Amino acid sequence: MTVRDWRDADPADTQVLYAREQEYWVRELAWDASTAWREIEQARVTWGLPGYLAIDRDRTLRGWAYYLPEGETVHLGGIVADTREATSGLLDACLESAMRPPRPARVSCFLPSRAEGFEDALRERGFTCEHYRYLSRPIAAGVDHSEADSWTAGDLLPAAALLREAYGDEGRHFAPRGTPVEWEQYIRSLVERPGCGVIEPAVTRVVRNGTNLQALVLATRIAPGTLHLPQVAVHPSRRREGLAQRLVEEACRAAAARGVKQATLLVAESNASARALYQKIGFTDTSAFIAATLVV
Repeated sequence: MTVRDWRDADPADTQVLYAREQEYWVRELAWDASTAWREIEQARVTWGLPGYLAIDRDRTLRGWAYYLPEGETVHLGGIVADTREATSGLLDACLESAMRPPRPARVSCFLPSRAEGFEDALRERGFTCEHYRYLSRPIAAGVDHSEADSWTAGDLLPAAALLREAYGDEGRHFAPRGTPVEWEQYIRSLVERPGCGVIEPAVTRVVRNGTNLQALVLATRIAPGTLHLPQVAVHPSRRREGLAQRLVEEACRAAAARGVKQATLLVAESNASARALYQKIGFTDTSAFIAATLVV
């Protein structure tokens, strides 16, 4: 198995990789990630987004991966491989390159399980891993009797503050140190970048208390017929009031009125109460993601 830098790869070859992934994401996740693949390819050929290809002795492409340094964190992305050898080779190549000075404080990923033996390879290298379930439910058109407000640009910082309070110490994967700046960067990544879809301000639901947010259901469009809910958060002081269920239902009704046919979200496998809620309102298990972190 040979692992080589992908920055000198023929664009025709990388387009084949993206096409395969696009087909998987649409088929299994109802997620049109074509914008993300275009951005990755543009970054690869313009400024040299670091990544690798795994090729066997028969010159057959067995996998690929890339990584993106961001502040103190290196984010692993697109790790796809059909053999354990390719998975290990790609992961080692990314880690070796990413650890060159200046060394990051951590390496993390949040990815669907698309590489053979991926979790085993992560754990062998010292990563802590958490499982997330990808859930979906059909939604049908109905009368939208929304009681909450829609998203405005002024909600960004209050949303970051709400997530910080709602997650507490459990939000380390999104904001490693739990600082206000990290939570602001995280919420900006959701509403200003297309990685988790394009924000739907009119569908997103918030409950305000003055300038603060008490609850949030953030909604993005990940395909013409698919709504994604990348964050559902309620302030600790307002829990057990049914806010999460009501806002999710309101967002789904608002999306259905705009032609959306299904809603999706991710939930930590360890979050039994949230999983029970989503099951109660019709979400079913579709696929799996792995969140992993290596503290350097």
